[in-house]
Amino acid sequence: MANTRTSAGLLAGLLTVTLWASLPVLRDLINLPPMLTAAVAMGAAALMAQGVGQRGGSASGTSSYRDWKFWLMGIGGLTGALYFYFSALGKGDPAKITLVTYLWPLGFMLVADVLAGRGLRVRTLLGSAVAFSGLVPLVLSNGQGETTSTLGYVEGIASGISWIMFSLYLRGRAALSWIEYKYLFAGAAVASWGLHCLFEVTPEHTTAMDWAVAALIGVGPYGLAFITWGYALLRSSSTLLGVLTYFVPIISSLFLILVGRAAFSVPLMIAFIGVLGSAAITQMTSRREEVA
Repeated sequence: MANTRTSAGLLAGLLTVTLWASLPVLRDLINLPPMLTAAVAMGAAALMAQGVGQRGGSASGTSSYRDWKFWLMGIGGLTGALYFYFSALGKGDPAKITLVTYLWPLGFMLVADVLAGRGLRVRTLLGSAVAFSGLVPLVLSNGQGETTSTLGYVEGIASGISWIMFSLYLRGRAALSWIEYKYLFAGAAVASWGLHCLFEVTPEHTTAMDWAVAALIGVGPYGLAFITWGYALLRSSSTLLGVLTYFVPIISSLFLILVGRAAFSVPLMIAFIGVLGSAAITQMTSRREEVA
């Protein structure tokens, strides 16, 4: 039974990273500012959760807003991850910003180990170092050679910390109902809309495609992906899930190759081998050790 739960969690994790990896392709199809895109996407995700919740007869979760973690780690973590990353992208080389942001899986794995009482494990550090090192050539190969400001790096790190907060919130809760996700997504939509109004300018000319794809992002990479991520966090090894997140740039590159926006490269193979090696290292556990 435990193996079945773990396998289901692993499959949910794989689905999550695949959905996240589809974001660059979808984002390239629209001409909306980042936080406006996030607001539309999270609004669509909230509507999806509401619809599914009603069909399933789920009415639980209406008191989530009374928990301070819901506001700080849930909505704050989710909105912060999106805002700081998109803000950082405007302050330098996107490749370097992405690389710094992708330190978050290491932080998540280390914090999860500490909270589980295992302390700082050498194999977690080693496995993450292997995966991250494998990603460096791939991510930097997409760089533009732009000068990146210190603030850009700081915001990239802030985005990663926000991802850790959001993941710890999901991991620290029992399985959230669809209605609870509705409130989470709706809160992030309102926060993103507020940030859009403060810092962005709505383009004068938009198309139905812009709004439709933004909503599709909410159903997939910004909606269903967060739900499957929460499911995976409760049923699989946090260390292995942390390694799986390093597959996002790899799968994203494969999607770009399939649509003709990129070509197959040696850095892609290096990244793939590095992440597989990392998974092998971090999962060399004794049989007595429990699933994280």
